[in-house]
Amino acid sequence: MKEFCYDLSSQEIKRFNRHFPLYTSQEGFRNALFRLGLRSGDKVVVHSSLGSLGSFEGGADGVCRALMEYVTENGTLMMPGLVKYPGDGADYTYIPESTPVGVGIVPETFRKIPGVVRSLDPTHSFCVWGREKVKYVRDHHKVHTMHRNNPPGLLEQDGGYCLLIGCPEKTTFMHVVETACQAPCLGKRTEEYPAVINGRKVRLRAWGWRDGSCRALRHDEIFGFMRDRGTLKECMLGYCHLMLFKLSDYRESYSRLLNSAENGCAGCPVRPREVAQSLPSDWDEKSGTLKESTAFVGDIDFI
Repeated sequence: MKEFCYDLSSQEIKRFNRHFPLYTSQEGFRNALFRLGLRSGDKVVVHSSLGSLGSFEGGADGVCRALMEYVTENGTLMMPGLVKYPGDGADYTYIPESTPVGVGIVPETFRKIPGVVRSLDPTHSFCVWGREKVKYVRDHHKVHTMHRNNPPGLLEQDGGYCLLIGCPEKTTFMHVVETACQAPCLGKRTEEYPAVINGRKVRLRAWGWRDGSCRALRHDEIFGFMRDRGTLKECMLGYCHLMLFKLSDYRESYSRLLNSAENGCAGCPVRPREVAQSLPSDWDEKSGTLKESTAFVGDIDFI
């Protein structure tokens, strides 16, 4: 069933909620997920804007619990554990158990729920719950941040979905696609940060964010292509625009733009940022393996 949709800016959402505050029940939320086509046992990465839902029953914890109950432990629920990206020379230490998520109250609440595990990338980790949760996080620190075998990359390989709750431009998986297309603007393990893992002081590698904007990243065209092909499911829940799609379908759409001769990656001058935390990559692109470095790449018990 094709649902109607329309986009609202964050300013419009705030204005609507100020003058016409909405109450969103967990039951109504679960009904919307069903209309989108998400089912019990599915594997899904969720990006969210709690404010777009108005007053949600149970707040951020209610959103997390509703999603967990809907997907069930037989499925996989993933959310970004991204921190506020450290500035040049920032005094920052990553502690998976306590470093706050910097991209919203819902994933920050999810991080704290017993049974949720978090990967060890020091700037762009992911938090995961479900029967196979460890599979998705255990090796993130052994590859580069947006490698095909990072948490959402593995989720794609398992037929996973992405759910956007009122935030149509926040698909972190976009960077996995960019990396696969050899985007020259993203560093591969080119920044290093101190961390504390199970009480032990170590150092962990992260990517280098691009020092400029991406000319290929045009959300209207990405989702327009998917909409035309029928691979994007959408509905409105109050003033909140919900979007559901398979990660593999997003890859197909975005790769077209990244590989285009006119505005794709070829010939783009943007390169990774250079900051105090920058250093030569310890990733051998030819062999797809790590070089020896000061970074921790050992195994830990996530349970």
